[in-house]
Amino acid sequence: MKEQVLLPNRLPPETIALLQRWVSLNRVLWLLTLACFFVAWNRGLALLYGLFALSLALLLISHVMPRLQLRGIYVERSLDDDLTAGSEGMIEYRLSAPGRRYHLQLTDRLPFSEQEQSLFFSRSDKDNLKQQTFHCERRGYYQLQELTLSSAYPFGIVSQSRRIETAPFEVLVLPQVFELSNLPSPVVADANSDGDLPVPQQGGHDEFATVREYTHGDGLRHIHWRTSARRQQLVVKEYERSDRPVLLVVLDCRPGFNQGEGARSTFEYAISIAASMIHFASRDGMQSILVAENGEWHDKVIPAYCSDLYDLYAFLARLECDGHQSSAALTEQALGKFPQANLITGFRLSSDSELPALALYQTHIDLEMDEQSFLFPLRSNPTADHRREGNRLVYRVNALSSLERLFQ
Repeated sequence: MKEQVLLPNRLPPETIALLQRWVSLNRVLWLLTLACFFVAWNRGLALLYGLFALSLALLLISHVMPRLQLRGIYVERSLDDDLTAGSEGMIEYRLSAPGRRYHLQLTDRLPFSEQEQSLFFSRSDKDNLKQQTFHCERRGYYQLQELTLSSAYPFGIVSQSRRIETAPFEVLVLPQVFELSNLPSPVVADANSDGDLPVPQQGGHDEFATVREYTHGDGLRHIHWRTSARRQQLVVKEYERSDRPVLLVVLDCRPGFNQGEGARSTFEYAISIAASMIHFASRDGMQSILVAENGEWHDKVIPAYCSDLYDLYAFLARLECDGHQSSAALTEQALGKFPQANLITGFRLSSDSELPALALYQTHIDLEMDEQSFLFPLRSNPTADHRREGNRLVYRVNALSSLERLFQ
């Protein structure tokens, strides 16, 4: 009952916002100082003159001291390692000042994080270190050059801020990679039926690919004795099966393909899916090829059992959505350059027409991006739709899809 009585007496939000905008402790003190002066001048009261002088001194100190606190300060940023989208990161700030400083507020807007980073130094000597943890939202390449430093010392009445130019600080945020449990198996459709034909063999024997550390259960005949002696630990030989599929991933980098905002967009999802598929394929003994065009033609060939995919992830981190060629044109050019590929992955919007049919011995993984779910994520539900049309496997992806379970 008491709550019902108080509700009608509350100020409307517009009035509260107006008061917060125009009413502050600094302005109230200035008004009181001027009032004391005019009353003292009119009445001739010495006590009010003293109160006026005290208030004026308080205001002058509140305006001057914060500016002095911000003089001669230098700030450096540092990161221990490259960042990965969707994970936690830690950045270190080194604040250097010629003398002791008090009540410093450091604010840094990181473009790859949704939250603004804010650190408070109650007392700062000549050299101070502070670490800040943040959640990394979006992959990309960024250059940070400025941040904001503010102080309201000593009374907290007036806050002065200053933009500080720092040395160019480069940050590379790698794309998020999901641990896929499998990839679609090659499916070859007969021209006259929906049955399957066996995938053509590309050779009759396995070829040596690389070596890895020995694990329990590995046969002794697979041990690479010369490398084991050099490394002083057992390593075994990995073979690349000649009948393994060759994965070709074609990325659509046209601006029209990028629907949505920030990390939740069709282009960002496509990059994460491409990186995850190549990561799984390489670990599973498949050769992978990535093709993209953003004004220039790019192709990356990743051998089977490649354990270091950093160069690929760094390329994807810097890739921008500013291409010109359609997925159909890119796929046609890629197959002309890499005819050995028989597991072709392409991305398109659900409103786009389907890509042209491939040869019978090739399997097309058609990833259909539901752009409406990326534009209006609150209206969509998670889906895991997939269907088969001959040698085309269509997987529908929306903004709420679980990418780890995409091919299950």
